[in-house]
Amino acid sequence: YGGGRGWMGCTHYHGSTTLQRSVAVSCNTYYGFTYAKMIDGRGLSGPKAYDLWRNAVTQFGIGHKLGIDLPGEKPGLLPTSDFYTKRYGNDKWRSSFNISLSIGQGEMGITPLQMANIMAIVANKGFYYRPHLIKGIGAQKIAKKEFTEKVSAGVDERYYPVVIQGMSDAVNTPEGTAWANRIPGIEMCGKTGTAQNPHGENHAVFFAFAPRENPKIAIAVFVENAGYGGTWAGPIASMMVEKYLKDTITAPKYIQDRIYKANFLPAPKKVVDPKTKDVKKTDSVKSKTDTLKSKRQLAALTKPKETIVHHSEIKRRYE
Repeated sequence: YGGGRGWMGCTHYHGSTTLQRSVAVSCNTYYGFTYAKMIDGRGLSGPKAYDLWRNAVTQFGIGHKLGIDLPGEKPGLLPTSDFYTKRYGNDKWRSSFNISLSIGQGEMGITPLQMANIMAIVANKGFYYRPHLIKGIGAQKIAKKEFTEKVSAGVDERYYPVVIQGMSDAVNTPEGTAWANRIPGIEMCGKTGTAQNPHGENHAVFFAFAPRENPKIAIAVFVENAGYGGTWAGPIASMMVEKYLKDTITAPKYIQDRIYKANFLPAPKKVVDPKTKDVKKTDSVKSKTDTLKSKRQLAALTKPKETIVHHSEIKRRYE
């Protein structure tokens, strides 16, 4: 997709596509075009059209806390239109100024919990239950009302099947970006992702739900510095889903070993070896002597010139 501020393309080459296929093959360009139509094609100013888009997106749990019963939850990030108006100095900005939002990048930040919750929304075709950890206290099973009420995402149920089919194709058809992560006997629906990292290697992302009919699990996997989602995050999610549903893992041992032995921690910028010759020991006694000497030298240098007299004059004063 070409915009006034540059180009946005795909890492894959697949030509013209549909919504269903765009999910399966992970087409950035499709979402760029769609976002541009939503912001620029409504006959509204950029900020007003963006506010409508943002209000719809926040109903999927993005940009605010979900309310899990766990301290420290983060809200993620999804700026208001005022943010961009202040950044660019006016309200004339359009889709090309923040088009990276269409693929979840730029000024958008989503937590793994929010990603898993979005999968629950898709699996449920339009709603979610507020995520929670506490099932009960002691022998009593306490279910707070706020954790048993459905929260609507604001999109009618009839719009989800095409997205679900695209997610199934991503995993279960040879063209899909997660074809290698399919599970025998389970129709998992998933979406790969690659989160750009300005500080190093890209992060691998994969989120999914399974099985397709009567879903039992929604999951999000985020692997820092690992690159493509289907290469590292996908296999992890696949094995976790299979273990949860079947209590077994059928992935070949070499795939399991590859995951277990992987290490994507960036190398330290500087390694200090205490055994090298560069390490110098300090002699405390000598240090004190040198310090005293330095003080005397400093005093001599800073002493006013008027007090310095010739030796002959000193001799005459004491004669």
